[in-house]
Amino acid sequence: MELQTVLASLVMPPFAPLLGMLLAFVFWWFPDTSLFSRLSLPLGILSFALLWVCATPAFSGWLGTQLVGERPRNQSVPQAVVVLGAGRYRDAEAARERLSATSLERVAWAAQHAPTELPVLVSGGRVYASEQASEADLMAGFIQDVLQRPVTWRENCSRTTAENAVNSARILHDSGVESVVLVTHWWHMPRAAKAFARAGLQVQPEPVGSAGELLPRAQEGLLYWLPSAAALLRTQVYWRELLGSLWYYWKPLPPERSC
Repeated sequence: MELQTVLASLVMPPFAPLLGMLLAFVFWWFPDTSLFSRLSLPLGILSFALLWVCATPAFSGWLGTQLVGERPRNQSVPQAVVVLGAGRYRDAEAARERLSATSLERVAWAAQHAPTELPVLVSGGRVYASEQASEADLMAGFIQDVLQRPVTWRENCSRTTAENAVNSARILHDSGVESVVLVTHWWHMPRAAKAFARAGLQVQPEPVGSAGELLPRAQEGLLYWLPSAAALLRTQVYWRELLGSLWYYWKPLPPERSC
């Protein structure tokens, strides 16, 4: 799990262009007649330009549109709602954990847009051993205590989207559920929906947001082409999803994971 995260970081901004600039600086110290020395300036300019482009709302918006695919057509009536976790915040000093903003968006979206008469399954485990509660337990607590809606199933063991699908499918199949409303963010939905379909569930997507979302204060004009931390973060999220979709295309689903 950690190895996959490290390998993905190596080919994503900001690490990849920063590495290019570092290599350009190192090459600059080689003798003037060497190939490395002649490559230092072009490599530095290319790496800087790549980092600039990746941090613009224009590029992050375009990259997000590459994630939008054809929605799966579910002809069956959904029998349950599945909400996927998306991380947590950890307060080391207070020894407390709470749902991340992304997880809260998914939970709130499910409460507002998913059919209220359907039972709910929340899915997400502990990604790291140091984490206290599973994401499923954190989501279930918020849904029941704050939103006043019961949670029927908790899938507490998964660490990845593929494990979300396999573990959730086993729980739901045991309860006779074959068709679900799947709640996750729009940029995560293509990969998640395919994984759940491969796990044997019919999926009705209920994505949080859409690719038409724009960053605040970056809708038009010069700001659309100027780099920002928010745009770079979105580029990183979308790029990771594209890599994940490619990885899932070739890799079979994992076996069910126990806690």
